[in-house]
Amino acid sequence: MSKQISTLSMSRCATSKICSDLSNSIICELPIDVLHRILDLIPIKHVVRTSILSKHWRQLWSTQPNLVFDPLFFQYVSNIRDSAPSIIHKIIMKHIGPILGFHLISKTDSFAQSDVDQFIIFVSNHGIQKLTLDMANNEKYVLPDSIFTCATLTHLKLSRCFFKLPVGTKFPYLVSLQLENSTIDSPVGSNIISLVLPMLETLELTCCADVDCVDLVCPKLVSLSILSSYRVTFECFNVNPIFTVIKHLCLDGSSLKNLGSYHVPDRLDVSLTLQSLRICDLKISVKRIICALCLLRNSPNLIELDIDEVVKVDETICHSEELFDYLSKAENQVNEALGMIQTVRLRKFKGTTTEMYLIQVILAHSPKLERMIIEQCKKSHSTNGPKLRSNLLQFSNWYQSKRLTTPWKDLENSCSSKS
Repeated sequence: MSKQISTLSMSRCATSKICSDLSNSIICELPIDVLHRILDLIPIKHVVRTSILSKHWRQLWSTQPNLVFDPLFFQYVSNIRDSAPSIIHKIIMKHIGPILGFHLISKTDSFAQSDVDQFIIFVSNHGIQKLTLDMANNEKYVLPDSIFTCATLTHLKLSRCFFKLPVGTKFPYLVSLQLENSTIDSPVGSNIISLVLPMLETLELTCCADVDCVDLVCPKLVSLSILSSYRVTFECFNVNPIFTVIKHLCLDGSSLKNLGSYHVPDRLDVSLTLQSLRICDLKISVKRIICALCLLRNSPNLIELDIDEVVKVDETICHSEELFDYLSKAENQVNEALGMIQTVRLRKFKGTTTEMYLIQVILAHSPKLERMIIEQCKKSHSTNGPKLRSNLLQFSNWYQSKRLTTPWKDLENSCSSKS
């Protein structure tokens, strides 16, 4: 028995020595940036615990350039005595070197204005490049002035924030700006202020107020997303230079409807360079269809159309007849709008009559169509999946056999009955 224990003890020692040798020869010799990347994949509470592994790891956690305080962190904090602001303060005070990323994401914990101010002031002085603020505060967090003098920022994502843009605000290296449920306040005595973002490529505005009081100067903007904010009309496309340079545009149903607040022109004063158009929560109506067709027709380079969920609409005879009547008279406009489309993606597809009709319209008027990607809604996948696949297969066979030879009237008749 003692011999067995001795053998087991030696086996454990050998295993421990092998693991130690592997740690020293493989992990510890990795470049510091690779070790930081490994730590990026670990919750911050475990990152701090790596200090007990060896002398080599003792200070490594304090040089981690990306600090992520996410729901996992706040769940951990809820089980200990210290408050979240106190722990975050201790971590950043012990930090050594640059802080390239600071992400404060909490759906349950709120923060005092003074605590967040201290965090931002500290990271602003340590080379911050990526900053995320998404807190569960009842009142919107007011950004401190120091954020507007931080020239190193490349990615800024703000949720539930309020800020006054000082005159002459300029983020010289900002590449991505995402604002959600945020409000911009213009200076006293000024209706419109200018925000210069010379390197900005991606701009996302979701449920934001008063952003239309800002004159955005973004010569390199590539992707623009406007969801339930920023009252866009077709006049904006004519006068605002950013709409003539963007290649990817995302609108939701309400933004698309706002486009038609004034007269919808047959032609815009400028030609758009759009390559893809994404529409979220599309409630099909004559007004929205007219606005969508105008965008498509004025975008000669547009090859991809992405519709993220067709919202259920009134399917009364009156509503259907109104839509059929308009489309039967706008055949030329539809042909021009869809003439260059190569890829169509339909998300959260449920197989409703309206969606099936939309597919047939696209198939009938897209001579260059190469791919149609349909992502079925999860709720309807189990109950309606086989029938939906069968109907879509029929559409595919119909498209291959008739292409664009089917008269519009025949297409209308084929869609008038429910699937």
